[in-house]
Amino acid sequence: MVFSGIAHGGNKMDPEYLYERKNYQTKVIALPPQTFKIGGLFGGHNHISIFPVPQDNAVGSNDMGNAITIISFPKGKISYDKYFRSADDIMGGGKYLQPISQDLIGFGQVRVFHLFDFKKKLHREYPIVIPVSQYIEKIAIADTRQRHFIFEIESQKENPKNSFDVDKSLQLVDLSSDNTKLIKEIPKVRGTTWSTTKDRVFQYHPKTKQLTVLDMNLEPSHHPLESAVKQYKDQLEFSFLNIHPNLPFAILSGGKIGSTFISWTNDRTNNPHLLIADAIDFTISPDGKWVVFKHYFNSNTNQTYIMPVSEKYPHFLGTPILLSNYSFEVGRGAWTTNPTAFVGTSLDKIYRWDLENQDFPAKGKMSFHDYIVQEDLKKLTKEKKQGLGK
Repeated sequence: MVFSGIAHGGNKMDPEYLYERKNYQTKVIALPPQTFKIGGLFGGHNHISIFPVPQDNAVGSNDMGNAITIISFPKGKISYDKYFRSADDIMGGGKYLQPISQDLIGFGQVRVFHLFDFKKKLHREYPIVIPVSQYIEKIAIADTRQRHFIFEIESQKENPKNSFDVDKSLQLVDLSSDNTKLIKEIPKVRGTTWSTTKDRVFQYHPKTKQLTVLDMNLEPSHHPLESAVKQYKDQLEFSFLNIHPNLPFAILSGGKIGSTFISWTNDRTNNPHLLIADAIDFTISPDGKWVVFKHYFNSNTNQTYIMPVSEKYPHFLGTPILLSNYSFEVGRGAWTTNPTAFVGTSLDKIYRWDLENQDFPAKGKMSFHDYIVQEDLKKLTKEKKQGLGK
């Protein structure tokens, strides 16, 4: 098998991407952000981290004093509300994750996990690992109701060969009581990356090109993506995968060939397609209608783009639109809900792109998202791209 529509026989692949930068959206609509100077009760701040929160139209930060600051955007303005002021030593970023529930958020720092309950106004600090040679590297929610979480733990060796000579593991942990309870621990093979959906854990090894699937109890499981990757593994090169929460596709990124689209649906081609060259750090909006990514040019130049997502596209993903000439590293960008918006921080500024309340020609007749998709499909059809207009 070869990449459908972009190969010339055998296994030689013609690197023709679904989207190239010269063909990105530039005429349909501009998306300038609202820009705010970061303020708050303690004056200006620089380089704050942000994360998603369950509150509407808001993001959170733990870098504006020892408290959780809810940064909201009422009527296009900015507001700061402090919670858990008695929390100690929570400044300085963290290993963030999605809101746990409508009342709970949490994040990890070094060896502990902080859990915040807005309804009960309660902050708990759970020790996850005790030795100073161990650290929390990443966290995912395993079961909201039971308060089970998956932690990636890095353990330094006594006599390491180099700075990369460490042991790593995945730990399933129960935080439903006042104490930390380890349920299960499995080794994490060196070089593997991992990600989760609502009910699966995916581990991928770029060198061996092996994708393994676990359930949220860290037991062997299955997913259609596993078969798709296995079928085309000789043509795929990636390190990270982002699986759409509702539609049957994933974005593979982190390889020399750029990002790749792959699907496992039966009603359209399942063959993978090169998506975008030099695109990394994909994040999908909570409603599943948008994807933000960073376009890497060099160590000093990165831009942020957004793509609409719709079943109307042959490959679910629409033409990228430039958001910003800034890039937002991990912990510097977050989504809001009600309305859906992307928020980024850089230096002493906060940038917000509201993706529901925009002025556009068909306003009042359709959503902004649907308008972008409609106009983009017209463009792709006129250009006879992706099998459209033929």
